[in-house]
Amino acid sequence: MAVTLPKDDVRYKVGIDVGLNSIGFCAVEVDDDDYPIRLLNSLVFRHDAGIDPASRKAALTRKNVSGVARRNRRAKRETKKRLVALDRLLSEEFGWPLPNLEEYPDPYEPWHARARLLDGYIADDVKRKEMLSIAMRHIARHRGWRNPYMKPASLASLPYPSEFLTKLNEDTSRAIGRKFAAEATQGQLVDAFILGSLSLATTPALQVPEEPEKDSSKNKTRDIVLGRVRGDKGVIEGKLHQSDNAEEICRICATQEVPQDQVERLIEAVFKAKNPRKVGAAYKLVGRDELPGQGKYIRAERAHPAFQKFNIVATLTNLRINEAGSKRRLSSKELQMLTNYLSNVGPNDEVTWFDVAEKLKIDRSDLQGTARASYDGQAALKYPPKDVTSASIKQSKVKALKDWWKQASEDQRGQLIDYLSNSDGSDTPQTNDELDDLTKLTQSFSEKDLEELEKISLPAGRAAYSLNSLTKLTQLMLEEGIDLHEARKRLFNVDDDWKPTPKPINSPVGNPAVDRVLKQVARWINAATERWGIPASVNVEHVREGLVSEKVVRELIRDNEARHKKNMEVAEATAKRLGLSGRALRSHTIKYFALRRQNCQCLYCGTKISFGTAEMDHIVPRTNGGSNNKRSNLAAVCRTCNASKSNIPFAVWVSSGKAGPGVSLEGARERVNSLLLEKADLPEDYDDDSLIEFYSKNESKKFRKEIIARLESKKPDEEFDGRSLESVAWMAVELRGRIVGYYETLLKDTGQKVPQVGVYRGEITAEARKASGFENRVELLGGKGKTRLDRRHHAMDALVIALMNQSVSKLLSWRMQLRDSQRISGMQETWKEFHGSNRDEYRRWNAWTNAMRIAVELFNDALEKDDVHFSENKRLGISLAKAHDDTIKSLCSYALGDAFSAELIDRAETPALWTALTKQPDFDVKNGLPEDPTRHITVNGKHFGPTDEVNFFTTGAPAIKVRGGFAGIGDTIHHARIYRIDGKKTTYAMVRVFQTDLRRMKHKDLFTEPLKPSTISMRTASKTIRKALADGTATQIGWLVEGDEIRIETDRYPSGQIGSLLKEYPEASSWRVCGFPEDARIRLRPNLISEEGFNADILEDVVKLVGGKGWWVSLNVLLGNGPVTVIRRNALGEERWVSRAQLPVSVDLS
Repeated sequence: MAVTLPKDDVRYKVGIDVGLNSIGFCAVEVDDDDYPIRLLNSLVFRHDAGIDPASRKAALTRKNVSGVARRNRRAKRETKKRLVALDRLLSEEFGWPLPNLEEYPDPYEPWHARARLLDGYIADDVKRKEMLSIAMRHIARHRGWRNPYMKPASLASLPYPSEFLTKLNEDTSRAIGRKFAAEATQGQLVDAFILGSLSLATTPALQVPEEPEKDSSKNKTRDIVLGRVRGDKGVIEGKLHQSDNAEEICRICATQEVPQDQVERLIEAVFKAKNPRKVGAAYKLVGRDELPGQGKYIRAERAHPAFQKFNIVATLTNLRINEAGSKRRLSSKELQMLTNYLSNVGPNDEVTWFDVAEKLKIDRSDLQGTARASYDGQAALKYPPKDVTSASIKQSKVKALKDWWKQASEDQRGQLIDYLSNSDGSDTPQTNDELDDLTKLTQSFSEKDLEELEKISLPAGRAAYSLNSLTKLTQLMLEEGIDLHEARKRLFNVDDDWKPTPKPINSPVGNPAVDRVLKQVARWINAATERWGIPASVNVEHVREGLVSEKVVRELIRDNEARHKKNMEVAEATAKRLGLSGRALRSHTIKYFALRRQNCQCLYCGTKISFGTAEMDHIVPRTNGGSNNKRSNLAAVCRTCNASKSNIPFAVWVSSGKAGPGVSLEGARERVNSLLLEKADLPEDYDDDSLIEFYSKNESKKFRKEIIARLESKKPDEEFDGRSLESVAWMAVELRGRIVGYYETLLKDTGQKVPQVGVYRGEITAEARKASGFENRVELLGGKGKTRLDRRHHAMDALVIALMNQSVSKLLSWRMQLRDSQRISGMQETWKEFHGSNRDEYRRWNAWTNAMRIAVELFNDALEKDDVHFSENKRLGISLAKAHDDTIKSLCSYALGDAFSAELIDRAETPALWTALTKQPDFDVKNGLPEDPTRHITVNGKHFGPTDEVNFFTTGAPAIKVRGGFAGIGDTIHHARIYRIDGKKTTYAMVRVFQTDLRRMKHKDLFTEPLKPSTISMRTASKTIRKALADGTATQIGWLVEGDEIRIETDRYPSGQIGSLLKEYPEASSWRVCGFPEDARIRLRPNLISEEGFNADILEDVVKLVGGKGWWVSLNVLLGNGPVTVIRRNALGEERWVSRAQLPVSVDLS
């Protein structure tokens, strides 16, 4: 999107707070000392995380739902095309008839025809061709399952009968008390089942001798209703197999002497299907390698083994080893060793940086660079990279695939990943020989194998480089031991500052929730930059749930709630065990669990200790105070050891000669190996294991290894640098890269400095509010401090994060570490007084807290003036989601000559039927049609007489005709048109407009184009508005969509639930349109108030209006009660009253 910068820049900072369903934006003007001057913009943007409203309970996105609907529509189209092509082959080329099966009195005629065709040659040419046509067309409509990678011509090579057909044989035999030969076809078995064994019992070739019944008491059987072919208790259960049907076609054709060339064409036509691998279509759309001379190559998929290896090597080359006071790179030999190690990590193995250090035979503290951003600005990795693709395949349940993968070369593995790709892989389309080899492998997969194949989760997306570049870069890095930056320069002669072009901010990642965040961040940043110029900085804060899908969020919330519940139970149990009043503190439980793990022994000397005598120590402290508070660095120790060791690493203390008796590295190792981590570790006489944290075998092994590594470390941990609260989430780092790339592109060749972009986790914002005093001064609903009851807290957090900088972030993080360390170790808590370790840090801290005090006053002023606005995107186009409910209901039928009420006529199955009935001369708007034995109508060219039946919906709710029945469309309202009805007294009404009535209006104004009276929108509207439109007394004054903002005058509603809410919260003048549940009422909820902040003190009326059904208000009451304004906003949340771009504008409805 082109951006025009303003002539005069404003010096301002940007803060963005990303939540699951809301984004807070803030632009704050600052002076040269970064003190706030004014709030330029404060906005809360709401979005639905892409969840389909009708599928919210299952957290299905619109993408999921519309994808299913789209695939179903596509499958129906393909089936229709295939059947039309088959009919054309049969009639035009074979000269066979195409009989209408509906004209046969027996619905099972196709099954009988299939059996008759195998009884013997039919001499009557006309009869033979008719029956052949019936059989082929029936099989084509019920052809069954096959491996989608298998060609129709290969079906004959599969074993016959399939497991399914064998079971059908057994079920049929049991149901009718007859035995059938193993080679009996589906047609013969079902025919025999229908006729009660008449067919097969008289066919000597298929009849087999009766055998004594074997003991089948161990076999599971099911009830079968004689004569029922499909459905519950039908003889056919499960999927038919195409290989069985193909064999039946071949045997029918052989019996009826059909030429072999026709048989082959029949097999191809009946079983034609698209290969699941799309070849060539997406290849042209894939991005190209941007390195010089590499533009002819497409970017490789991240799942490709070449990228997996590159990712490992590029990460390892960023590491440094601290050796004799200086830092060096990994040698080529070390790189090769670690690459082989990480490439072959087992699927269930979790490798740590401790493991990498152990492989290098160095202390973990000497391995540097693990916390830094990786290559090309990628996020720092908590764990070393591994070959995710290989691990996923090794973990799959497809044995044939795992066996093949183990012996396959790197090239062959890459070819398979390309073959299975749904976006045309990483290289040019494969040769026929390569395809043939891979086809043989995939054709060997069973139905169960293919189901498991779909479950294999491979890395998504594409790398920045092509397969060719990845291979060259990886090879050079491994051979020379150089990093990616140098390898690029050597191979492709690029500048020092060259890097792949970041994606546009709004480029989708395929996750609907994240895509909505990216799209809105892009829009807001564009608008802010055009209005005020380049910001001084952009800071983004996100909670863990902010950059993932809603489904994942719900899982996280469930896990958090379960963890919280368990922690509460543990805290209460610990307090009870220790005789503490109230709930135990977190420091109490940490200490108690450590004691239980260590079986009440000092980890350093082995002395028996208790909760009262034990102290908590950090095995390895930090060089600048504070400590790593991970469990692997915490030890319960005796007071003597703790006082003697003081603030130095355990290994240094042990080797100093100052440690007391019983203290040794070997003894500490033994005690670590004796920790009570698994149930198997407990002594037989152990009295109580209720308060022991049990680990899995792998977890306990890893935990022991980490503790021993800490005990062996002689160097303090690196100085605390505050990076721990900078976000390392992949999407957060990706967003930062995109924002930086946006400004780099915008400022290219201008000489202007690109703004600093920071991305922080949610903890830093919460700590900043408290430490600065912002928390106690802000005046949101519900009292002082942050309250989730007031949705404007997102805008507040955006302001707080806008004023964040790396120095303050470091100090805040340091304070949090000190707090936890002091509480765990039982030291005096001095962390609140810590404002820096030197004068410069102290000065920056004071400047920041002063800036925050100014900021909170500005924000409170904005709250008072109602200058913190709400906005959201509206769905104004025609939706591609589900067109109707899934449930198809039966229509009701009446003879045309019957009497029809006006309500029944409005339920006519089609607009054409409604039109034909209402055009009858005896039709009355109120009473409908009287009985008329002479009535005749024509509907879409088809004539109906008085005794012919016409169909109606069985409900007055909005519906459409679907596949011989009808389905509801109540969830597909596009918008509601608002009308003023003139008369003695002005009244107001609306018409809910459904998506189905807009399909033919794509190139017209969807919101004002007249609706025909026969549309379902008009037929389900209130009688009042229908009459007014017919009389010409109704004037459209506007329209509403879900998500629109309505502003009301709150003093006009003194009574009822709405009166109670407005009395409690008079600020709630802005309301969101949440739907149109009835033909005359809309549903509203207040924008300001969120049920997320409800507590026991919230009024019941507020709970009902905010968290329940909402405010269902008659449109006539709403507009008749005083001024009502529909507010539509631009990207910055400002009211839009005029738009040259024809965008929706605000409007006064009264």
